Amino acid sequence: MTDSGKLDIKARLLLAYLLAPILIIATAITQGSSPALADAAGKGGDFLATNGVLLDTRTGVGGTAGTRAAGSETKVTALGVGGIPANGVRALLVDVTAINPTANTFLTVYPDGSDRPDASTINASAGQVLSNSAIVVTVGANGKIVVYNHSGNTHIKLDVQGYFTSSTGTTGGGLVSLPHTKLIDTRSGLGTTTGTIAGNSSRTVTLTGSVVPAGASAAVIDVIVTGATALGWLSVAPENDATAANAIDYPAGTTSMGMIVKLPANGKVVLTNKGSGAVHAVVTVQAYFTATPTTGAGLRTVAASRLLDTRTAGSGQPVPANGTVDVAVGGAFGLPTRDIAAAALNLTAVSPASSGFLTVWPVDGTASAASTTNFTTGQLARSSFAVSKLGTEGKIRVKNNSAGTLHILVDLQGWFADPILPQPVTPFTRTSAIQQSPNGTTLGLLFYGYTDNLGRMRRGKADPDHPNDIAWETPESSEAFTGRPTLSELSDKRIQAAVQSIDGSTWKSTQAGSSLPSWESARTLGGSMAGPPSALTLGDGTNVIFAVDIDGRLWNYRQAGAAPLWKSLGDADLTGTVSVVKDGEDARLVAVSATGTVKTALYFADGALSSWTDLGGTAEGTPAALLSTAHRLRIVIRDASGHISTKFQNLDGTWPTTWQQVGSLTAIGSPDTILDPPSGRTAIVVRRDDNTLQHIFETAPGSSNWGQWQPLNPNPDKAENAATDPTMTAVTGIDGTSYIIIFRDTDDVIQIYSRQLSPQRVGEASDGKFVRSSAPAPRP
Repeated sequence: MTDSGKLDIKARLLLAYLLAPILIIATAITQGSSPALADAAGKGGDFLATNGVLLDTRTGVGGTAGTRAAGSETKVTALGVGGIPANGVRALLVDVTAINPTANTFLTVYPDGSDRPDASTINASAGQVLSNSAIVVTVGANGKIVVYNHSGNTHIKLDVQGYFTSSTGTTGGGLVSLPHTKLIDTRSGLGTTTGTIAGNSSRTVTLTGSVVPAGASAAVIDVIVTGATALGWLSVAPENDATAANAIDYPAGTTSMGMIVKLPANGKVVLTNKGSGAVHAVVTVQAYFTATPTTGAGLRTVAASRLLDTRTAGSGQPVPANGTVDVAVGGAFGLPTRDIAAAALNLTAVSPASSGFLTVWPVDGTASAASTTNFTTGQLARSSFAVSKLGTEGKIRVKNNSAGTLHILVDLQGWFADPILPQPVTPFTRTSAIQQSPNGTTLGLLFYGYTDNLGRMRRGKADPDHPNDIAWETPESSEAFTGRPTLSELSDKRIQAAVQSIDGSTWKSTQAGSSLPSWESARTLGGSMAGPPSALTLGDGTNVIFAVDIDGRLWNYRQAGAAPLWKSLGDADLTGTVSVVKDGEDARLVAVSATGTVKTALYFADGALSSWTDLGGTAEGTPAALLSTAHRLRIVIRDASGHISTKFQNLDGTWPTTWQQVGSLTAIGSPDTILDPPSGRTAIVVRRDDNTLQHIFETAPGSSNWGQWQPLNPNPDKAENAATDPTMTAVTGIDGTSYIIIFRDTDDVIQIYSRQLSPQRVGEASDGKFVRSSAPAPRP
């Protein structure tokens, strides 16, 4: 809602609009027009429309009077005023207006106590009166929000249009997205009578009854004013409730703006032209809010962040005439990659060389003909409020519908959640282990990680010469995890653990410092994956996390740059967890397809992926892989018959046609493999179907000739009763490099077998012994 009618009409738009970001709500392609059950996890985010003034520096409402100077930060009480309750509020929907700034400026609205985001809320030229709707991500802990003015002196007005609840209650409604549908067009008589709306006159239209059902509490609409010959403003209000009006200021020509309008029971809305000349009006609906908190999708907050700026992306080239640009929304800044009902975005068209408009639609959907932004030649920028469904891989497509070039900015403000069915906590998951790089002459510590049967990620560390003397960290209990965590060492030698949440997202936790015992709090990286992640640090120091979604797509999360996000590497029909092996600057990936064949590909340091090579086979579980001399990859699997099989890459890079069966042992679970230090022979360990651990060696390095399967514990009276698959990891201690095998038994005790080397007999298949020890149980 703006108070444009109380402003001097001569002070209105005299120049082209500057950067005025818009709010876009982008929705998942799987979301239909019928409401979905909202907030299955009881996380709230339902919308209630309300109207009130939080700040008006012309009158002193909100506690501040007079123009605000350049660089000023105006704090405003946002709870318990203007129809907003004092508690139970997650975020506000506000309308902010810059009134007669003395210089080109922008305003940014953000929670008090938080860092000011780079993204602006509204931009205005000197002498303009300009407003824009925006979702304020959150309210500060003290109940206040801040309005920042960048340049010049300006009056500021802040109106509230509604708020989102912090928990599911008995009031409010969720958002339901729609395909862009034009409902009203006075030029053609669509939904109304044909002809302009005269100056200082009104037109009543009905928004419900077709795509917006009767009983909807509010609608997300785009309003276009076209054919204007002079300055003015158009209010949009529910019938018989002028106090709930929103408004769009317009100059001569064509102007558009997105907004949320409250709907009365009969769905009628009044368009009132407050200008002196006649105008045409077009209304497109993009979403609506239901009237109950058990339907629709609830808002989830996220710090405002930039997804795309074509001025700096790639070579910095503008979008050509009638060109398109794809924008990844899902998987960015902690968002899931599926089950998004709506994402709140700011989209801005910058420096258009020709008049036109933007359209937005799912990247793999039907192109939309309904505009979301209208701009004219000579404008620095123009924005609008819109709704678009997300397509495959969480992307939208934005088209420049003009004969000239322009740049596009996209900022993320929040998203609306579809229900997510939680995954069960997998009991007795495998343990991961890694040794930290040495610090000078000081050997690196051993780090362990696993997810316990309650869904807690457990982390521990030990001296490499005493691998069973594990000091366990106190678990974080705020999130439930499932599956095996992955441990990797960052370029600064800190150890990072990444693990899958039961909602499919990936979380990470990192050492506070390479020599510090404490860990940073785990935080979500988003994503919607079907299996646990794997990770490694490339030769250039970039740490990459890999995971597979339910559709068989491989995703990677490169922890580099200012805006890391999940990026799809394509649909390769994969399943389970991908095994990763560092190969120089790059990485080798090994995965299992949905039909059980083994696939491998090369992931390059720049993020590109080679084509997949299908090696056949009937693998079950997670394949094991290691890199031998001459960059030859060995892959070890458990096949459908329960036998262990392997393929060893040829010297010329090709692969053998058939898989080699390693003995006749019948195994369960997934094997692991390592190059036995210092002999260089391949060693394999697996859990046999009687829950004992069995190992085998090559008879000579690279020979693919195998000895006999042997129990790690030759004493049958002290069988392991292994409840998890084993893990092998190399360990360097004061006496040299060996390896350990870690597993958990049926009593949930961590057991460790340490490889004992016999230097005089390293060439023999029977070389060495394993010494078993138990690790102390982690504290609850």
